[in-house]
Amino acid sequence: MTSETHRPGNTESLLLNLEARRCDAMQRGDFARLREILHPGLTHVHAKGQTDDYDSYFRSGGTHVEYQQIDRSELKVQVLGTSAVMTGRQLLVAVRKDGTGTVRIDSRVLQVWTQEDGGAWRQIAFQTTPLEMSIT
Repeated sequence: MTSETHRPGNTESLLLNLEARRCDAMQRGDFARLREILHPGLTHVHAKGQTDDYDSYFRSGGTHVEYQQIDRSELKVQVLGTSAVMTGRQLLVAVRKDGTGTVRIDSRVLQVWTQEDGGAWRQIAFQTTPLEMSIT
């Protein structure tokens, strides 16, 4: 992450890059990197409505699945001072580690990012609303 202060256009690019890094870290199971990207005050609302905070996210969130695909599209970023709202589509495909199937979720996502005192941006809120969901 960077600690530089960015103009709005540069901040949008930075946040899009951080989102790409978040998706990559999820696919690689890089929880150390995710801990850097996600804010300790995180609220994460999953497709079925269950909610995790920062600690419970790392106990349950991505630890029970192996992410095969995470595609983001239609991303829009609105920077509001030291906060930013990101919206867009997400196609997620994950294999459950307990062998109970492959989950495919096509959804709309709302994320909130916040800039810390040192200048680093971290995701503090995430909500996914499925448009289509299947388990095979």
